Amino acid sequence: MQEVTSDILNYIIEEAAIEVHYQPVVSIVKKSIIGLEGLGRGVYQNELIDPLPLFKKASKDKCSLKLDRLCREKAIENFLEVYGKYKDMLLFLNVDGSTMTDEMADSGFLLNLVNKYNIKPENIVLEIVESKVSNVQALAAFVNNYRSYGFLIALDDVGSGRSNLDRIAITQPDIIKIDRVLVKDVHVDYYKQEVFKSLVNLSKTLGAMVIAEGIETEEEALKAVELGADMLQGFYFATPQKITSSMIKTFNQPIRRVAAHYSDYLAEKIRLQKLKHKEYEEVVKVALADISQVEEKRFDFKLLNIINSYKIFECVYILDTSGIQVTDTVSAYGNYSKHKNLIFKPAKKGDDHSLKKYFYFLKNMKVSKYLTEPYISNATGTLCVTMSCVFKNINNKKYILCVDLNPEIVYN
Repeated sequence: MQEVTSDILNYIIEEAAIEVHYQPVVSIVKKSIIGLEGLGRGVYQNELIDPLPLFKKASKDKCSLKLDRLCREKAIENFLEVYGKYKDMLLFLNVDGSTMTDEMADSGFLLNLVNKYNIKPENIVLEIVESKVSNVQALAAFVNNYRSYGFLIALDDVGSGRSNLDRIAITQPDIIKIDRVLVKDVHVDYYKQEVFKSLVNLSKTLGAMVIAEGIETEEEALKAVELGADMLQGFYFATPQKITSSMIKTFNQPIRRVAAHYSDYLAEKIRLQKLKHKEYEEVVKVALADISQVEEKRFDFKLLNIINSYKIFECVYILDTSGIQVTDTVSAYGNYSKHKNLIFKPAKKGDDHSLKKYFYFLKNMKVSKYLTEPYISNATGTLCVTMSCVFKNINNKKYILCVDLNPEIVYN
């Protein structure tokens, strides 16, 4: 690809030499395409020029706003044919946050544009890359003005780079797009899953819908839907391309495939969870039988034997019926995350666990055993689940055995 010079850039702007490619935004629940994101490419001597070098050069030549507006007008103009057949289709338009000024906020350019092409403002989603916004006051004014006209507001690339969560409060977006950096391999990355869920929960609390962008595999799609994404976008469904109304139905195949596989995916997940819980119960049952045969003063010795018997045990310790730890925390050698020693330390004899879920729920739900959701252990700094079980020792006194298990080992 040739370098974008000022002459090439000026030619593209003056001749309106922009080719718009569209990428579908889909809903697995509705089994349909919800909208199209318009992505402008420059055209020079029959060669397509990607938007990144094009806008980079426009920024240097101080004509970003001209290029930005040209791309948006071309995206709307070429969307008309699809809009004529699909009146509920949304058009996602990128708004270059670096061009956000007080004048732009009040210009009414986009309102005039949709009126010119007779498209309803509620069909247009203004997609703002908030990390590029330097004039926050102009951003707030722009959002408030265009929302009052009926446009939808989306924040793009949330969760990546210099993403500032305070912009969510400023813009109060209708849609939040979770960036590819969090979506890639989300089906196998616990940390990404937790961040993803947190963003989904935040969005739902604020009344915003969530789009997971950059979906490239069915596994990523299934996990994103499971974690709460309302819509998906990415190469798995379609690459950005010229689109006509007659092509819309051709994109339904991967949508239907994910939708068909999703119920099987959930059923398999439930089956594996049941199997995992059964295995937890079986190994902990043996440990309970062992520990119940001794008096309290021999608990620590027994725990040392128990921890070395099962590979999935991270830590074991015992509480009394008030939630006070009566043993040291015993861990298999090598389980501790050495670089986290100052913030993650195993609990000691005498520590109070009465407000921990594995004690609090066990006591208040009046059950004999309780299993937590996965979390990062305060003892080791690694992922674990805790199973707590009531038992009686050889002196017929009640205690609670707590076992931190590694959920990643069971099926490896």
